[in-house]
Amino acid sequence: MSLKSLSKTRWRIEPDRVTVYPYGLSYILAAFLSVLFLAGYLFYLYYLRNSFASSLSIFLILIAVVILFVIWAGTSVEFEISEGMMRKKLMGMLTITCLPFSKIYGISPVSNMAGSYTYRVFKKNDRYGKGILVSCSYGKNDDPNAIAFVDEVVMLIHHHLGAHDSPGDFARQEIDQYKFFNVQGGLYILKKSKTGSLILGICLLAIGVHELTPDAWLGGGFSLGRIFFLLFTLLGGPAIILAAFTEITFDRGCRQLMRKNPIGLGNKTYSFDHFNGIQTVRKSTNLIYSGTDVQLYFLKPGDQKEEVMVLSSFFSTKKVERFVAEVNSIITR
Repeated sequence: MSLKSLSKTRWRIEPDRVTVYPYGLSYILAAFLSVLFLAGYLFYLYYLRNSFASSLSIFLILIAVVILFVIWAGTSVEFEISEGMMRKKLMGMLTITCLPFSKIYGISPVSNMAGSYTYRVFKKNDRYGKGILVSCSYGKNDDPNAIAFVDEVVMLIHHHLGAHDSPGDFARQEIDQYKFFNVQGGLYILKKSKTGSLILGICLLAIGVHELTPDAWLGGGFSLGRIFFLLFTLLGGPAIILAAFTEITFDRGCRQLMRKNPIGLGNKTYSFDHFNGIQTVRKSTNLIYSGTDVQLYFLKPGDQKEEVMVLSSFFSTKKVERFVAEVNSIITR
């Protein structure tokens, strides 16, 4: 088995079970760390003249790290068809997650800020949460492994999940009052808090202006770092202020979505007829979850590429679910 195939999603389909191995990349990382740790340990042992006995604890820690990667690489996600149960198993043996099919919403792609995407299992009561990873990361929509995974695994699992659904599981959420929009007749204006954006934008702009004075904190001259800092503050500040006054409106009468600001920069108008779906993008900073963007996609007839508008960002997955329901209610009702 090649390194490339090892890093891809692998699966095994049996009459009563579908087993997926999404963490194959950890095998490659374990091999890389083994070489790196061995080289570093030998350097520490011989070049720096340390004894094996005195460095035994370091050696054991390095081995433990590699073993943990190997253990994680063997983690599988099993869909027991006859039992109607999904289990995530460490090394394919120790069950660490157990979820009945009746509680599973489905397997959906999840995009991230870098542009790549993975497939995750989502629960019916947490459709926009973290989910359970069931595939490796893909960078292209036409990745052969991703296409095969959807055709052979996702479609099969969804077929069996349908037998465990109840009539109310996918009932449309009726919206009587809107939490995230100000309703003015047929206009639905997205609520937003301007205070935070204004404070941040004004602070950045003030810092940028201060750096142009003789009392600049970074001193005079035009070093590369200072130029970037000035661009960030002098352009970023006004951009954030402008964003605070940008208004997003759904006009149900004209069946249009409009984004407008006082100076007209970046104004956009989309027809509801060109609406092509909603997608959520989970953001992370230093591997820590930092929120979920809600994006609307539009595709005009004859165009090859979709246009995307980021509507809002939320930290709470419950707010994401409610917001998506409100947007769908406005566009499709």
